[in-house]
Amino acid sequence: MQCGSSRQVSNQGAAAFHRARGGMIGRRRPRPLPPEPDGTELKWPGATNRVELFAQVIWAGVLTTLAGLAIITLPAAIAAGTRHLNRYLRAERSTVRSYGSDFLRALPGGLLVGVVALALAAVLGLNSFLAATQVLVLWPVILCVGILGLAATVVALLQVGFHWAPETGWKVAVREGLRRTSGDPVGGALIAAVAAVAGVIAWLLPPLVVAGVGCLLFTVLTVNVRPRRGAGPEPGS
Repeated sequence: MQCGSSRQVSNQGAAAFHRARGGMIGRRRPRPLPPEPDGTELKWPGATNRVELFAQVIWAGVLTTLAGLAIITLPAAIAAGTRHLNRYLRAERSTVRSYGSDFLRALPGGLLVGVVALALAAVLGLNSFLAATQVLVLWPVILCVGILGLAATVVALLQVGFHWAPETGWKVAVREGLRRTSGDPVGGALIAAVAAVAGVIAWLLPPLVVAGVGCLLFTVLTVNVRPRRGAGPEPGS
């Protein structure tokens, strides 16, 4: 009797084990939920491949650096570079020919903007240099004003170049660029920080200047399309 009872208990235990094992095998693993969309593919459908995006940022930096070697051509080069990169991010046709076309159309008025920006940067740079030598009265104040003025000039130049369009011209670009520079201090600080880092890297390793220029163009794009409190993104961005 005891042997029969033990065998019955053993059979029941084996059956329970097989049922539990079958349930574990038959149970399907839940499928991972797809990541929630963050709007990147909707706003910038060309930015799905990060490697290609990085390469395109560098390429835009190369084109803009070459086009801006004359210094006073920098506004036109920046305008063409931001439009070139923006077309790629929108998954539109973005070629060297389209960059050259934008650059040539932006060049006539852009030369005047470049001369004004160069003159302003020269004055601020000279004052900062003299203040750094401590030969001026109140040199710490003059040095701070000069550095902040140079940073504001760089930010304003990038913003003006971003807002240029063949349909509206440089007059509207200057007005909108200055308005955005003064009305978005956080965005201006981001652009200035990237410009400072790019400048240091280019000073340490000059060939990387093209990467710094490309990153600046991309920063201007992201700053102008990011949502702001009390204001929406730029029209057409």
